[in-house]
Amino acid sequence: MEIEMPNTPVQAAAEGLPVAETISRDPLTPRGRVSCDIDMAELRKMAMKELRDLRKVLYTVAEVISGFCCQPRFLTEDGRSYNAAGNVLEDICDFLGSYEQAAVNISVAAKPATSSEVEWRGWTILSFEADCAEDLTPFAVKAAEFVRDEAEARLREARQPAVTDRATERSAKEAAQ
Repeated sequence: MEIEMPNTPVQAAAEGLPVAETISRDPLTPRGRVSCDIDMAELRKMAMKELRDLRKVLYTVAEVISGFCCQPRFLTEDGRSYNAAGNVLEDICDFLGSYEQAAVNISVAAKPATSSEVEWRGWTILSFEADCAEDLTPFAVKAAEFVRDEAEARLREARQPAVTDRATERSAKEAAQ
């Protein structure tokens, strides 16, 4: 299963535009970073296992926060919607979900070379798919495709030294003649 995804950077809306006015900082804002972005360049540098590990943590943290959102203290009086604190938690969950999706997208677009990287790529994508799946059959097909991809990668690796050995033997024979 190969899905081609573009890997092109996109210019931010205000990138390169002159700043017309100085933005004043709220004195109650903490020092340091006050906003979060998905760092696609950093995700692209990660090994497949790192992407899998990151995806698992993002999913787990989002699930924990989602559980807190269901508590009465984060709901309005009538219990039908989030209060202000619940809305903040929901925004954090949304961001974590987007970061998780980005990690999966990088995995989908990746072309791992080694069998272990193929395996970690499969685990990353399958674990995400399992969390979203509603039907077992399409999921089982994807799982079988990833097993096939890993087996093919292992077979290529197993053949690689044999090909090198034969080439070395031919070179030795040619040199002897």
